[in-house]
Amino acid sequence: MLKAIIENDGNTLVMGLPCKWSFMREQLASIGIVTAQQVKCTDEEDAAIKVKLYGNSEFENKLACFVSPENTISVVNAVMEIYQNLPYQNQLDAKEAVMSGNVSDLAEFSSFMVHQRLQDTTCRYFCPLIAAMYPNYVDDELEEPIELDGQDIAPYEEEIRKIIKAEELRDEKNLAAYFDGSDSITKKLKEIHFSTQNVNGILYGCIRTELTTPFTEEEETEFKDWLRGQCSDGFGEGLEQRPIHLEDGELYVSYWYGGPEYFLFNENEFDDYLGSQSMEGVE
Repeated sequence: MLKAIIENDGNTLVMGLPCKWSFMREQLASIGIVTAQQVKCTDEEDAAIKVKLYGNSEFENKLACFVSPENTISVVNAVMEIYQNLPYQNQLDAKEAVMSGNVSDLAEFSSFMVHQRLQDTTCRYFCPLIAAMYPNYVDDELEEPIELDGQDIAPYEEEIRKIIKAEELRDEKNLAAYFDGSDSITKKLKEIHFSTQNVNGILYGCIRTELTTPFTEEEETEFKDWLRGQCSDGFGEGLEQRPIHLEDGELYVSYWYGGPEYFLFNENEFDDYLGSQSMEGVE
């Protein structure tokens, strides 16, 4: 996002920011610098270590101008890392704050981003989680899969979470970028992340949604309809094709099935559902 030209004792290094801290240490060491904390972002003539920052866009060049001679390269890297890890909508808001002049230095830029995240609203939606297991056989004959429910697959939660995360990382865009419904929802929607939730030994699908402000009742109804489509034909369909290789065979996980017992509940609805399930177990 930013480029840093660093000069030390006749040696020059060009490095992109943000970068991994281990990579930064290695790169700085290659030109004789022991630690990033000693590298201040100044290119004054009498500085032992000179640093010049620049970007490839007007926004990035404005950020470079925010950096004062007292800021170290490690501080700049940390702030750029915060920006890079923001949800897309938060990045747009932070960029607008810079371009409009609402923030004017690195400290204000960092505080703006942190404040944004503190204001976010998190909503979670829950659904049944099922799977198909294709057992390993010595003769490799094709067999019908074994259908498993949330209780059956609970022991494989760690492996299931890993394959879900890998599926998310297949696309550079977050799933929220593909929402194509009402503008009011689009403006609130920041990120969508699929995961799991173990409740009393039963594994459920858990879909975490980051919002600027909570949905209205009408907005949530529309969003849940769209999310069901992602469970059946969108993200969920892609996940169903990714095998989890286990000792006993290959496991294929699904966030959707066509039975009448299928549901997609928000947190309050899910709590009510769990309460009703507990009551059914009382004789």
